[in-house]
Formats: sequence, structure tokens, C-alpha cells
Amino acid sequence: MDSGAPRASGGRILVVDDEATMRRLLEKLLRLEGYEVALASSGEQALQEVFTRGADTVLLDMRLPGMSGLDVCRQIRSHPRGVHTPIVFITAVNDRELRRRGMEAGADDFLSKPFDEVELMARIRNSVRVKLYYDNLEQQKGALAKAIDARTTELAAAVAELTRVQNELRASHEETIYRLSRAAEFRDDETGQHLQRMSWYCHLIGSKIGLSPSTCELLRIASPMHDVGKLGIPDRILLKPGRLTPEEFTIMKTHAEIGYRILHGSTAEPLELAATIAHTHHEKWDGNGYPRGLRGEDIPLAGRIAAIADVFDALTSARPYKPAWPLEAALDLMRKNAGSHFDPHLTEVFLTHIDEVLAIRDRFADTHPDECVEAAKAALVG
Repeated sequence: MDSGAPRASGGRILVVDDEATMRRLLEKLLRLEGYEVALASSGEQALQEVFTRGADTVLLDMRLPGMSGLDVCRQIRSHPRGVHTPIVFITAVNDRELRRRGMEAGADDFLSKPFDEVELMARIRNSVRVKLYYDNLEQQKGALAKAIDARTTELAAAVAELTRVQNELRASHEETIYRLSRAAEFRDDETGQHLQRMSWYCHLIGSKIGLSPSTCELLRIASPMHDVGKLGIPDRILLKPGRLTPEEFTIMKTHAEIGYRILHGSTAEPLELAATIAHTHHEKWDGNGYPRGLRGEDIPLAGRIAAIADVFDALTSARPYKPAWPLEAALDLMRKNAGSHFDPHLTEVFLTHIDEVLAIRDRFADTHPDECVEAAKAALVG
């Protein structure tokens, strides 16, 4: 015998034959070669053996009492443990049609009785190698699947942690912007609720004209910075109770340029957008705004959106020095200024969705009492 033949640890052979003499002969030959051997005298026993303990090769008699060898072969092939198990038919019948049916049932090889011992062992050795190769592949697939699962779990945890950090960082950025905006508003007798309303009006307009959700969020976060430049306006002008002189109003108008200089140059997208809004939210559609007198679509979209949101909230909000305008009066002024002060298309979009606008106003309502009626128009240029 070949001294390089596989040992018992290298293969388990199931011999299925209804003849005891044939079973004993095959068992002896295989054990001499170092294989572990299991025996079955019927198809039912063979299936039980394969399904419970497995086999590295099945030597199967084609003609068995009861369940035929073909049926046994089919059932082995249909079971997860038998998909890659080599099946070698041993038969005394040299029938071409029977062999064809055996191949269709899933057989891997055929040996005729009486068989040649050397040929038998060579085929067994090859079939066991094939089975062990597939077993190794399955083990590697299993190990790879576990490794992938483990890495996927680790990656999911890392992504979750990164998302948490990003959310915290985003919240911190947003809060910083909001608090800086509040610093400017505190000097101008306006409330933080004004910032909330104005920012959500901008978000609403952006969403209704088809801007992406991320762009709408940027608008919401950046727009409260629109008047941050008022930090640079002297109190004698910013807090003056009466009408500003032309010279004072010229100084007041510089808050747009000051705000731009404060915010411009940041690598943070919200701050860069805030710089644009601060610079352009007092520009007018007809070119009569400030600080640069831009006209129509030369005014950045964010500035045109913020202009509508800011003026509407100024008109409809109470201040210590004025009451809120009645809604219809405010809407009438917005309509009349569409095409002169405001982008006419954006104004139409804003007014078309006035119910949603009012829902935002109610959500972020002020609590200031009404006091005076006449200063409202000043908000259009303040």
C-alpha cells in the first residue's frame, strides 16, 4: 500500500451495501489505508449516518433493498451536510442509462464490481481530498463571516460614535452662532424668539423652492447672524429712540459690512453662509438696497430669502417700542414690495405657504406687551 495514504484523521468513509461480505471487504481495505470507516446496509441507515455524523466519501451500492441508491444519492445532495460530500457508486451493473441517471442524481464517480483495489484507493483518495478542500473552504468562509461580522460591529460602533461627536460638534457650532447672534439682538431690543422665527422662515422658504435638506439646515443655522454687525454700531445710534438723521442712518447701514467682515473667511460653511446673509439681507430687488446696491438675482439667494424672513418678522412682532402689525397689513406690505424690495418669486412662495409661516410664528411666540404703533415701518430699514 502507498505509505503516503491519508490517515484516519484525514477521511471518514461511509460504505453502503446490502451485502455483508462486500461491506466487510471494503471496510478491511479502507482501514488498512488508515481511513475511518462507517457501515450501512440500507438507504435509511446511510442517510442517518450522513446527516448525523457526516462522511468524507460515500461508497454507495446502486441497487439496495427498499430505498434505491439513486434515491439515497438525491437525498444526500439535498441536505446541507451532503452538498459537497463525494458519492461513488459501486455496482455490478454496467448500464450506460443507469450511470446517466446516477450522474443526474448527483454522483461523482462510478466503480464496477468486481473493482480493482488500486483504482478504488486512488479514487477514494481523490474524493476525500475534494471533500476536505470544500470543508476547508467552508471553515474559511465561516471564519471570514465571523471576522466580517466583528469588523462590521466595530465599524457600526465607530460610526455611531463619530455621528455622536459630529452631532455634538454641530450642536456646539449652532449654539455658538445662536449666542453670538443673541449678543447683537440684545443691543437692539429684539428677542431670541425673533432669531428662531426668522431662521425657521428661511428654512421654510428654502424647502419650498426645492433646496436640499442640508442647504435648508444651513440657512436655518446661519440666518440668525444676519445682524451681528450691529455689535459695531455705537449705542447712541443703535439705541436712539427717535428717527435717525441721514448721517446716523449712514452709520447704521454699515452694520451689513461690519457683519460680513466679522464672519467672512471662516472655513466653517455655516459661518461663510452667515457672512453672505449679513452682507446682503438689506439689498433690494430693484437695486435700491445697501451696502452695494445689488439688483435682482445678483443678490445671493440666501440674502433674498433672509430679507423676506427678517422684514416679515419685524412687522408682525411686538417690541418694547411698538406693537405687532396686524397680519393683513403686514401681508399687504409684503405684496406691495414684491418686485421692488423683495424677490417676487420668493415672496409669492412665502405668501402661498402663510399657514406654515404662522405655525412657526405661534411656535416661537414672544411675550412682550404692545406699546406703540408707529415705529413698525422703521423695521424695514433698521
